[in-house]
Amino acid sequence: HRTTGIETASMSATTSSASLSAVVSINAAHTRGAVARRAARAAQSSSGSDRASSMIVRCDKAQGSTSDASTSAPLRLDRRALFTGAACLTAASSLTLAAPQPARAVFDGSDSKMVGAYLPAGPDGLFQFEARAPRTPALRAGALEPYSILLPPEFKEAPVSNARSGNYCQPRCDEATTEVQFVDSNAGSLQIIIIPTTKLLIAKQDPSIEDVGAIDGILNAISPAITGSVAAEPEEVVYSRTVTKDGKSYYEYELLTPFAEFGLHSVSAISTNKNYVMIATIAASEKQWAKSEKDLRKIIDSYRVCVK
Repeated sequence: HRTTGIETASMSATTSSASLSAVVSINAAHTRGAVARRAARAAQSSSGSDRASSMIVRCDKAQGSTSDASTSAPLRLDRRALFTGAACLTAASSLTLAAPQPARAVFDGSDSKMVGAYLPAGPDGLFQFEARAPRTPALRAGALEPYSILLPPEFKEAPVSNARSGNYCQPRCDEATTEVQFVDSNAGSLQIIIIPTTKLLIAKQDPSIEDVGAIDGILNAISPAITGSVAAEPEEVVYSRTVTKDGKSYYEYELLTPFAEFGLHSVSAISTNKNYVMIATIAASEKQWAKSEKDLRKIIDSYRVCVK
């Protein structure tokens, strides 16, 4: 058996050697044929060289993409020049097509649900929303004076359920209710919320925001309405300030609340309207805030209560 294995291996080696020799012979024949064909073409090309000129494609800064050539000449393309020319054309196209992008696309009114399609235009490319009776249950009941705010054109009004709007309890609701809500998935969400001053243990009729409480003290009571969940901690207050608009005082807050239901970032303006604390608050995610912070601040700055 050992001998038979050696003989078999020897036969296999002999067969492989013969196959390799055959392949080498075939390749050599192909090579000789290719050399002969190239020689024939070279001879033909040299015989007609005095009658035709070649066209070489170049990326030439001064003369354009091609050099002058006879229209009757056969076409000979240089591969390297072709690639160079294509690269130059691609670069030129990118330079031509590149254009700065606007900060915000002009509103075209194509979406009839966006406020830019039906609200009157206001300053800074924003649109004026003004709520008067019978716009909401509280306004219909005479519990509030009209109020207004400016909105970017892409915001859409979102429905407010009967339970949240106070439709079943106005004008005697004793809990916080939501007047209106506007949203833009790219920017954030705006809510206008009212809280009866009696819930904050204020007996005075038509109190000012100062009558309700100091700017730091009142936040603990109303911040759950802003966050949608828990009260804001002191370290989550980015800033708080008092501003006066049209002779009326407002408390303004910016919060950074990781555990808020409505959004990580929020900006709010708070004042009083008859016997209610009235809050305009905008919540935004990190991505929304990075994109729309400037507009969100403008919205809150525009908020007015008790509009005549």
